[in-house]
Amino acid sequence: MSNEAIAQQLLELADLSDYVGDSPYKSRAYRQAAHTLETLQTPIETLAEGGAKALEQIPGIGTAIAEKILAYLQTGVIPKREQLLQQVPQGILEVMAVPGIGAKTARLLHEQLGVSDLQSLRQALLSGAADHLLGSQRRERLLRLVELRHKSQRRTPLGFALPRGRELLQAIQQLEGVQNAVLGGSARRMQEDVGDLDYLVATEQPETTLEAFVRLPQIADVYAQGVRRAQVFLSDGLQVDVKTVPPISWGAGMLSITGSKAHSIRLRQRALERGLKLNEYGVWQGGTCIASDTEEAVYAALGLPWIPPPLREDTGEIEAAEQGRLPNLIVAVQIRGDLQSHSNWSDGLNTLEEMAQAAHALGYEYLAVTDHAHQLGDANDPVEAFAQRQRAIEQLNERLGGRPYLLNAIEVNILEDGTLLAPEPILRAAQLVLAGVHDNHGMPPEQMTQRLLRALENPAVDILAHPTGRRYGKRPPNDADWERLFERARALDKAVEINGYPTRMDPPTPIARMLVESGAWISLGTDAHTVRDLQAMELAIGLAQRAWTTPERLLNTRSLNELLQWLQGRRN
Repeated sequence: MSNEAIAQQLLELADLSDYVGDSPYKSRAYRQAAHTLETLQTPIETLAEGGAKALEQIPGIGTAIAEKILAYLQTGVIPKREQLLQQVPQGILEVMAVPGIGAKTARLLHEQLGVSDLQSLRQALLSGAADHLLGSQRRERLLRLVELRHKSQRRTPLGFALPRGRELLQAIQQLEGVQNAVLGGSARRMQEDVGDLDYLVATEQPETTLEAFVRLPQIADVYAQGVRRAQVFLSDGLQVDVKTVPPISWGAGMLSITGSKAHSIRLRQRALERGLKLNEYGVWQGGTCIASDTEEAVYAALGLPWIPPPLREDTGEIEAAEQGRLPNLIVAVQIRGDLQSHSNWSDGLNTLEEMAQAAHALGYEYLAVTDHAHQLGDANDPVEAFAQRQRAIEQLNERLGGRPYLLNAIEVNILEDGTLLAPEPILRAAQLVLAGVHDNHGMPPEQMTQRLLRALENPAVDILAHPTGRRYGKRPPNDADWERLFERARALDKAVEINGYPTRMDPPTPIARMLVESGAWISLGTDAHTVRDLQAMELAIGLAQRAWTTPERLLNTRSLNELLQWLQGRRN
């Protein structure tokens, strides 16, 4: 987590520098370094073992920033940040963290309205006092962003919560009396973010098991402990709820702990309509339990087939189950490759060969190396850098026998007017072109729609990457006419990406569902910037499952030859 913590410190340092009127070059450097750290999955402590010189090898980190990183690792603070904090109103960083409020606006809001934190900002926006500074339309948008930020601060991205949840699950499984245990809730449903971690434990000794549980070293505070339940908090404030059931009630308990609330309510209503009762211990007919040990048995007792956890949101899955129309969801074994990754030719940490070896270990047939066009080499001559990388990829494919085959791909930025930030020779030579928005977010919906449409209609573009541009805790999804965009993608025989990078998980479930229903091609990408990031395919698959994705229109289920034929057919 030090990577994320230092990145946040650098972003705050950039905001503080802007607020006090420091050099814009400094704040730009801080933000670039923060972005690098956000995409760097290797613990910064490991890299820092080589001192400042080793840190300076990371793209975007120079001597001054390397010294600040070392200072943070040694003392827990960046002295420059602490110095600037003394020069600004307390809480102003909260205000500047809201997208659309820069240093100039934050100063005006403070000087004229006394805004110094999120609460006072929210009051100024709600009361209309800020209208003369912002205008009513901008005020409404900022108020919506403030509310979204409040919500996001209460939830943890799945990509961060899931590893912690599984680590704690392993510890729970070793406790005295535990016969079975599962991580349920929104994590089991692969929801993009979680409010807490929910566990079900099968045990005949609930009190003994819970006593052992609350003594685990991961537990920082015990909020409540009963005979069969406990509610605790981890050191970072993440809430954990544990529920115990007898082993015979495992299936019913698992169904209950998984949710969602809306899905569970529908199932209970269905039970009542049939003269039955459903709770976490089973399906009951009078005083007799008629199903409890497996989820399949519980669903069957309610006249339904088993429904996969990612679908359990009361968004039509029960009706589909009744009518035998549940989708044949994609599963991990069907994925033949990853269609977005980055190497050290741009902002990735690993070499082409290291990325290829990691993809081979995952059993992939192919890996699209989609380095950023504007960051290739030293960016002075991106066309030549692309040609050099192309030769390197060809040589590596030949030496490795195409196991996996590396696609000579590229990711390009969609500019504000919908044009692409990439030279035409690169667009023509790339085997696969991804286009995505990386700046100028938050445009009005129709403008954003036109921006994305123009990019999609560029003949060079194959895939629209991370379509909404959301970043957890930093940026809400962009608004656009997604139905129109996805229909256009389908008409153009192009694909839209479901991005599994932990801080993206883009697009959100409702928009991803619209994508599936449009019939457009879908691609899954991890947006990997290190070999470790390739593991995020699990998150992309989970989000795709929540969107009811089946293999038929998913590019990643195509063989290499089928994928190359699709790409070639688009260019003819």
